[in-house]
Amino acid sequence: MENKRNKLFIVLLASVVFTLALTKPALSAVVDSQCSIKEVSIYRWGVRHVAALPATLNVQPNSLLQACIRLKGVGDAPLTLKSKRITLSVNGAPFVTNQALTIHDDDEIRLRLKAPNHYGTHDTVRLVFFETDKAMRRDVFRISWQIQTINNVRQPTVWEVGSDKRFKQVSDILPKLVAGDTIVLNEKEEFAPFEAKFISGTEDDPIVLTSSATDAKNRPVFRGGVKKYGWNIGLRGSHYWTIKNVKLQDSLVCFRNEATGTVLRNVYISGCHNGVLGTDYNSGSLTISHSEITQSGGLERGGKWGHAIYVASDQHSFPDSQFQMDNSFLHGNKGNNVKSRFQNTIIAHNWIEPSSDNQARYLLELIGYDGIYDFAGQQYDVNGNILIHRRPGLGARVGGDGKSASRGDIIYDNNLFVVYSDFKYPLIRTFEGLNSLTMTRNTVSYVGDSVPVTLLEDELSLDEWASGKPKITIRDNTINKYVVPLKAIHYRKNRYDEVIVTSPNLIQRPVELTPKNIHQNRPIPQTYIGKIGL
Repeated sequence: MENKRNKLFIVLLASVVFTLALTKPALSAVVDSQCSIKEVSIYRWGVRHVAALPATLNVQPNSLLQACIRLKGVGDAPLTLKSKRITLSVNGAPFVTNQALTIHDDDEIRLRLKAPNHYGTHDTVRLVFFETDKAMRRDVFRISWQIQTINNVRQPTVWEVGSDKRFKQVSDILPKLVAGDTIVLNEKEEFAPFEAKFISGTEDDPIVLTSSATDAKNRPVFRGGVKKYGWNIGLRGSHYWTIKNVKLQDSLVCFRNEATGTVLRNVYISGCHNGVLGTDYNSGSLTISHSEITQSGGLERGGKWGHAIYVASDQHSFPDSQFQMDNSFLHGNKGNNVKSRFQNTIIAHNWIEPSSDNQARYLLELIGYDGIYDFAGQQYDVNGNILIHRRPGLGARVGGDGKSASRGDIIYDNNLFVVYSDFKYPLIRTFEGLNSLTMTRNTVSYVGDSVPVTLLEDELSLDEWASGKPKITIRDNTINKYVVPLKAIHYRKNRYDEVIVTSPNLIQRPVELTPKNIHQNRPIPQTYIGKIGL
């Protein structure tokens, strides 16, 4: 009898432990022993540099999180740090909570925080610093830390959505989604726009939105914009989504990205003031692949310029993020086809051409952050593209747009520049600031008469180059007698032979293409876009 009671007790105890494990996850530690340097000196307009801790995603509920930062540029007057929710230690002192701490330059601040109790939960905590120097323009600045617990409370499943299904709209199932779920939309149907907020997948198990269409013309359509914001699909803190085989049309913003790990594949975007818009803050890596973007961008009367693609990354919350666009077809757009402020950008194997509208601007504008200092130096790699240059388009601008310079590197490799006889602008022009620019293995070709064209026009003064002098390499390109490799506006290039290389390049008869060549190789609109190349 005693043995039976013991066995029953053990079974009951095991049941209780199992239940507790499901309802209250065990406390575990995520330790970051490395101290990251945060530059908080005064940048411009009398305010400090923006700073944030890298976002911590997909942690287990109730985990103990730790981080460490060291502040640079505090100045002579110390800061007063207050935080209600984070346990803090300064320079190795005991950890304290809810106490005002004095922070001097180069102080080491260690943070401890418990993650939220539930799966799939987002939290943003902030270190709040008060200025003791009353001459400062702002008396408070904050360093935020974004945290999300993993969204895998159950096994992934497939959700069918459509007029004949249990769930009619994507918004019907948003609260139910977990990492690895797949949403399959009916083909040929129209769906309401939606916003997903703090509903994340993982890198290995993204949330996938797709359709049953096997013909590109039958892809379902999201049309119009959500109330208040006007975007067609918006991801806000909803990381690791893959959206494919759908159409996004006719809204203020067709797709808005405020997330990391986002993939758009086989997507058709049309008729939006901004086709794809990525935010300056809270956004990370984004991929656009085998997609078509058209009839988007432009300047509305009394409004701001829109662009086919206008994206940025948050170098603090999501450091080292990358924007990649490959095998995509951009045409018929106003404004810029691609305007990128990402920390890292790869533009590979795309067909990009301007519209015939007078509001057509740059094919590519690869520039610095919007009014925020670029600490790392942005990296841009443009390779294997077919770039159509004709009026009224403006070629490409690299470096900056007057708001902040990229202090990084631009590489153009193995691209085909197709120049029409009415095109009068440089293929690439620099502006505001760079570290280096390299052009290799590119080819300049013509449709119609061969006309003089400048490959690169450098508008930077010497102090706008990161090293105080230009670093330009133009070699192994296929050009002709009409092509000027480099035109320097503010200096004599022969004075900088050690840092400017403009040879050898293959000089031959102009490479001529016919309109038939272009038509035969141009991607077919509103179809699935395959591999791009001549």
